[in-house]
Amino acid sequence: MTEQNKKFITTKTQVLKAFPNGIEKFEIGSGTNPEPGYVPSDIQPSPEVSILADTRKLPLPDNFVREEVRAVHIMEHFCHPEFSSEQMRRNIGTTTEVLSEIYRVLSPGGRFFMVTPDYEKICISAANKKVSFDRLQRWTVGGHLNNFDVHHWLWTHADARNWFGEVGFVDLEDCNPVNGWKNQRKLDWQDPLTKPNQNWFKTEWHHWLFFTGTKPRK
Repeated sequence: MTEQNKKFITTKTQVLKAFPNGIEKFEIGSGTNPEPGYVPSDIQPSPEVSILADTRKLPLPDNFVREEVRAVHIMEHFCHPEFSSEQMRRNIGTTTEVLSEIYRVLSPGGRFFMVTPDYEKICISAANKKVSFDRLQRWTVGGHLNNFDVHHWLWTHADARNWFGEVGFVDLEDCNPVNGWKNQRKLDWQDPLTKPNQNWFKTEWHHWLFFTGTKPRK
């Protein structure tokens, strides 16, 4: 099925018809590479997307996603709620605006799982010349393949804890798979652009902020 002839789900009525028992796992910003087992959504149409929607205004009822909302390399594309202009906030949306919408559609007990560039670790690697600057630039500003592929704010752990907590999430956790000094010490920093490195993904993971929060049960 091509993008041109696919009928996307765009309204709450269509969502309720397609998922009468709710959604177990939901992914925002899934693009052309959705995670298996999740209902994929995106603001841009593609054959892989099921729900076509702006993440700030999802066509999902309250408490509709039972288990998890997933967002991988999406949250950096929204603006800081304070350090951005009114026009930017209106046109692009803010980090807390999106978090509030995710919180709304999650059922009590459901969790939000986020992966986004970790600004602190990127800066440390830059200062220590661990990673090439062209690689660091792409992690910082985004790919710029289209108007949506631009990074507007890089998160820190403090940002995540403050904003998740402000919205109402509890049981906040940094769940980076390469956390801990022993794992970091084993990283092969050699960039695959200059030398083969089959374990480069671990170096990339080190620079991402893996963070989760749970909507409290009533």
